[in-house]
Amino acid sequence: MNCEQVEELLSAYLDNALAFEEWREVGAHLQTCASCSAILVEYRRNDTLIERIPRVSPDPSLRNRIFTSPEFLELTGTFDNPGEVQKDWTVPKLPASSTHRDTPGRPQLIAIPGGRSTAPTPSVQIPPHRRNRNSNALRTLFVAIAATIILAISIGTILGIYSWRLQNQVTNNGAITPPIGPLQSGPLSAGMRFVFLRDGALWSELANSSSKEADRLTPPGQTVAANWVVSPAQPGRSAGDMLAYIDLEKASVHVIRSDGQQDTTIKQPLLNSAVPPASVWDTDTGATILNSLAWSSDGSMLAFVAAPDKSDQTQLYIYSTETGITRVVPLSMKGSVSHPVWSPDGVRVAFELVNDGSESIVDYNTQNQGILTITGNVARVGDTVLSLDWSPSVDEPEITWSEGVIGHVHSLWVHRVGTGGSATPIQLLSGDYVQALYSRNGNNHTGSWLLVSNVDGQAGDLWRIDSIAGAGLVRLTTAKQVSFAQWSTDGMRVDYLDALSAGVGNFHVVDTRTGIDSLLTTGVANNPVPAWSLDGQELVYSTGNRTGIVNLQAGNNISFLKLYGVPSSFAWSVTSPHQVVVAQYDTAQGIYIVDTMHNTVQQMDALGASGPIEWTEIP
Repeated sequence: MNCEQVEELLSAYLDNALAFEEWREVGAHLQTCASCSAILVEYRRNDTLIERIPRVSPDPSLRNRIFTSPEFLELTGTFDNPGEVQKDWTVPKLPASSTHRDTPGRPQLIAIPGGRSTAPTPSVQIPPHRRNRNSNALRTLFVAIAATIILAISIGTILGIYSWRLQNQVTNNGAITPPIGPLQSGPLSAGMRFVFLRDGALWSELANSSSKEADRLTPPGQTVAANWVVSPAQPGRSAGDMLAYIDLEKASVHVIRSDGQQDTTIKQPLLNSAVPPASVWDTDTGATILNSLAWSSDGSMLAFVAAPDKSDQTQLYIYSTETGITRVVPLSMKGSVSHPVWSPDGVRVAFELVNDGSESIVDYNTQNQGILTITGNVARVGDTVLSLDWSPSVDEPEITWSEGVIGHVHSLWVHRVGTGGSATPIQLLSGDYVQALYSRNGNNHTGSWLLVSNVDGQAGDLWRIDSIAGAGLVRLTTAKQVSFAQWSTDGMRVDYLDALSAGVGNFHVVDTRTGIDSLLTTGVANNPVPAWSLDGQELVYSTGNRTGIVNLQAGNNISFLKLYGVPSSFAWSVTSPHQVVVAQYDTAQGIYIVDTMHNTVQQMDALGASGPIEWTEIP
């Protein structure tokens, strides 16, 4: 699309009213066009200003003056001459002034007989001697009445705006500053932003901002739960532009744009109205609900779990951002739903279903509303499903999962969904492992499991197995006590801590292709866990009071940041492989963006954060 085409669609783009293909093309154009992006920012600001204009209603006496005036009565045929009443027909009733449905934020409109309507309008019988009245006179009267109404509304609007402006600050160039509120300056400015949770609210900070104060993203009066999620990045973008979160106070799911606009409360309640939310969140049912938010790959659907009945039984719901409709997923049997996971194509959602102690894995197809039971029950008595995911393939989708109890993984499984799939799940392996971690990027993006062996009840060595029928185990370490193992972002490496004691251990990286196990350094803390850069070439870690960077491309070179204090969380940039966000929330507080190539530090926020940090994008 060129600039002219995009400008015509910007208003609909801002209102989320475009078809997906148009929305994606406009977003891709905005990614590279500063001119159109500036226009979009101006549209957002204008929307906010218009929304804050006070509601204006003409004085009630104006209505009576108009509809009892000689001109109106003569126009409708009620009077033959001013002051003379025709007694052979009924005087038309004035438009009703009773309470009626209205849309908040819009000026009140007054109905005129003969106006636009889809319902039949009662006809007024006009005597024959009046039917040839000059049509020009009628037009003149209509114009006069319309002009009177418009003038009255305009005067009221001007007076309202003037009154509103007196209550707010005016900048030196005369621009209106919106009233103080959740969004103090209207929509947040465009660009890459990192978002974090602090004091029960979500905050957003522009990556290239010189300010040390973040923008509040969610309104006051809410307590945001910890497991909020950002929608996936769409083609042409580096991060998502929608967030979903749960308000703990009202037990409701919210969806909000990354620019802080259109905070929408999903109508489906998470709990029964008779159940106090605070009494649920610390229970298993509460944990299931709070951990259930899941975006589809295209960001058009949000899956979540709720318990709207008085029982603890949970149900699965899917909310459409395009239609605003929430639908419950129909089940062939009763049970409690947990852990919804979307397929890579955004069509299917897999989840766990527990019914009378029997645990199943179910697949729901959003296109044909089909329900498929992947497995009727776990293989071993007493086991449960520990983790559930999809293979990365869009053409041949597969569901893979682990079974066991916490600390003892007993089996791994895979099952192809759709045409060409097997009738029953295929077991990848059985045994006893401390941990099993799946990565869709493992083994060159075909999907692999990472396992930690169990040695006399203690963590042992690392093993890898691909999620392909007949694949064999690959040993990655020897004579180690592995803790906090995790895949790199590209699925080519694994990092872990060996011989962990008092939260500190030896820091290793294993290349899953060559099997080379490298000791990077000692004295590395497990909190926060080390984090991989987007390209999988750098690692950031903590020693407790120092933050270190490992550059794998430079021969595992280690450098320390010019930043002292206890880090609380890390987040690598999604646009720059050498930029990382470091948060502190202890004796020293603050959030910093670090350039790892030049070891420069810029403070972004003075108050810090303790939870995860995610990236969003405002085009």
